[in-house]
Amino acid sequence: MGGLPPRLRWFIALVATAGFLAVVAVVLLDPGTWDRSVWPRLAVLLVLTAASEVGGLRLPHRGALEMLTLYEGMVVVNIALLPAGQAIAVSLAGLLSAQVVQRRAPVKAVFNLGMYATALAPAIGLYHLVVGEAGLLGARGLAAIAVGVAVFALVNLLLISQLLALLEDRPVWDVVQESSKMSTLIFLGNSAVGLIGVVCYLREPVVLPAVGLPVVTLWLAYRSAGREMQERDRFQHLYEVGQAFASSLVLEEVLHNVLPKVARLFGAEEAHLLFAQGPGRPFGAIHGPHGFRFGPAGDADLAALRLLGESMSPVVGVAGRAPTGWREVLVAPLVAQGRHLGVIVLGNLNGQGRPRADGITGMRLGRQDLQLLSPLASGLAVTLGNATQVAQIKAEKSTLEQILGLSSDGILLLDGKGRVRVWNQAMERITGVAAEEAVGLAYNEWLAGPDHDGKLVRLEDLLEETGPDNPRASCEVRARTSEGLERWLRCNHSLLYEGGEWTTDVVIVHDVTRIRQTERAKADFVATVSHELRTPITPIKGYVELLQARGARMTEEKRQDMLRIIAERAEHLARLVEDLLLASRISSERGGSAVPGLRRECTDLADAARRAATDWLRRPDSRLELELPDRPLEVDADPLRLVQVLDNLLSNAHKYSPADRPVRLRVWRDGGWAKAAVVDRGRGIPREELDRIFEKFHRVEDPMTMTTGGTGLGLYIARELTRAMGGEIEAASAPRRGSTFTVRLPLATVHDPSGQPPPAATPERPDAEERPAGPKPGRARAEDPLVRSS
Repeated sequence: MGGLPPRLRWFIALVATAGFLAVVAVVLLDPGTWDRSVWPRLAVLLVLTAASEVGGLRLPHRGALEMLTLYEGMVVVNIALLPAGQAIAVSLAGLLSAQVVQRRAPVKAVFNLGMYATALAPAIGLYHLVVGEAGLLGARGLAAIAVGVAVFALVNLLLISQLLALLEDRPVWDVVQESSKMSTLIFLGNSAVGLIGVVCYLREPVVLPAVGLPVVTLWLAYRSAGREMQERDRFQHLYEVGQAFASSLVLEEVLHNVLPKVARLFGAEEAHLLFAQGPGRPFGAIHGPHGFRFGPAGDADLAALRLLGESMSPVVGVAGRAPTGWREVLVAPLVAQGRHLGVIVLGNLNGQGRPRADGITGMRLGRQDLQLLSPLASGLAVTLGNATQVAQIKAEKSTLEQILGLSSDGILLLDGKGRVRVWNQAMERITGVAAEEAVGLAYNEWLAGPDHDGKLVRLEDLLEETGPDNPRASCEVRARTSEGLERWLRCNHSLLYEGGEWTTDVVIVHDVTRIRQTERAKADFVATVSHELRTPITPIKGYVELLQARGARMTEEKRQDMLRIIAERAEHLARLVEDLLLASRISSERGGSAVPGLRRECTDLADAARRAATDWLRRPDSRLELELPDRPLEVDADPLRLVQVLDNLLSNAHKYSPADRPVRLRVWRDGGWAKAAVVDRGRGIPREELDRIFEKFHRVEDPMTMTTGGTGLGLYIARELTRAMGGEIEAASAPRRGSTFTVRLPLATVHDPSGQPPPAATPERPDAEERPAGPKPGRARAEDPLVRSS
């Protein structure tokens, strides 16, 4: 009983103990006489009792074996003809003999003996209490035997119902209601036959053989009832198998649910489904006494496959002629739509006569099962094929979703009415519109927009150019994202037609905003550089021509003034050319931020700030404010390039802020860094442009309407020079409050001959209100920006 659930073990032990005590009590109360004269009668009754149990019908019911026997009839005979002690002894001895002959499992035999002993004791006691000295053939005797048999039937029914309730985990009352009708009929029929035999034996022993007729009739009735019950159970199991087929389309779930039910349907201990595959040992799903698992086929499975051979119909290996490893086995191929998907094997293995949890061994399998197995195998093959196809569809869907999700181009699918059905992650990035919001709405809601000529392009306009012979169209439109940013999108349409009408449109969307911005930047650069070059060249040319024509008649003061203007414009032109050459050399160096000719040495950042501010402070209308530390703030940098960086930032601040607003240049120490910040009170930097202000040639202003000059190289050169010196430039901006550009450089390492580190300087910082913000190195930060770039 080690493999049984604890509750079941305790119940069987309790029934066995109760039966033993009941036998002892009955034998002690009325042992009867055990002389030699009674032995022949006892022997005959013992043989008949055992025969009544052995000759019963084995009936599979709800996964267990039930027996329809004439044992209750012999119980009536034993009670009526024998004293109490002899009656219970003969009844139990006959039952035990039958159990041994039938090779019942010990746990089953123990439970049966305990159950019948527990039911027999009160039945025998009540019979002898009621009948007293009266004979069996009187009214009192018949009433006594009726009461005794009723008690025996009731106790038996309750005990077997409790056992089934524990096995099936059901309420005991449901089992009682289900079994009471059949149990009552069996007890009544058996009791009537037993009583007829007793009456014939007591009145006319010569007609006793005639009792065989009702016995045979009753046995045939049991056989018919057994078949009906078996068919009803099979129908129930077949219904459960059908429900299991439809329960899921996931192969693992289907097999885990179906195989146990198929095993119960045929009363088999084992149910194996082996998948069709190439050479080598097959693999499959296996259901057996130890549960469900996936694993390789065993040697017994290979023997079953050899039994099937090339047959496309189910085959059977009956007991005694089954292939090696099996006691009996059913094998059926699984074929669906001409495809061989696998094999199902049902049967009982040799050496597995050990009981299951209910103490019952496997049923006998034979040719009568083939008629049911054939359609079942077909249904299982269809289910297996469907599950396999669903698994393939899921795998392909997963692959497609990965392709759609990882694609850098936007992909959307339209139905025949122009509504979005698929909207991939790239489309979410491009438009800022989530798939949940886009799916189901019309294409024109998201991607209709003006082209380069300003003409509105809608889906209907594109469809006018397509047809079954020309199913592709393309357009480039300006669309606005959910954040309000404008993007140029190239939409390539590929349509599918059915019956002259388009049903599906696959649209590939490329974000060409950067390409258009680059093209515009090139055009802007040409326009800007042309303007910037023409600006100094025009006065140089004009003054040179004027000096050539009238220079001799001019005063010396006027000639010197013209020559000064020519020199200033030439210097401006030289500086412009230098900036272009420097930007070109920086961008061409592999690894970035490599500035040719850069020399890093110990440099005073405060002194560099004074030199950069000199030209701005000399102007009559100067609005530059300086905040410098009292002591030198030395950094590891190139002195000339450092002045150039600060001069570019000052030029940028003056250029993009109103003439009546101050520009501040402040220098301070912050931990191990030296910082210089240029703060203006201009219009600020747009958020969408903030990350681009350090790009080469980038300018926010339209070159056709711009109010400031410059090539867009100032901030780019400043950043690259700062990085080459081991530092970084940070930008921060707030709407209508201006912008702050902060240069951060590492402090120079100073070695004292005494070996003592220099005293730490007290950090000098700007006031709390205007102190530059501190974003991460190399990144621009905006609260609500506006851009500028020189």
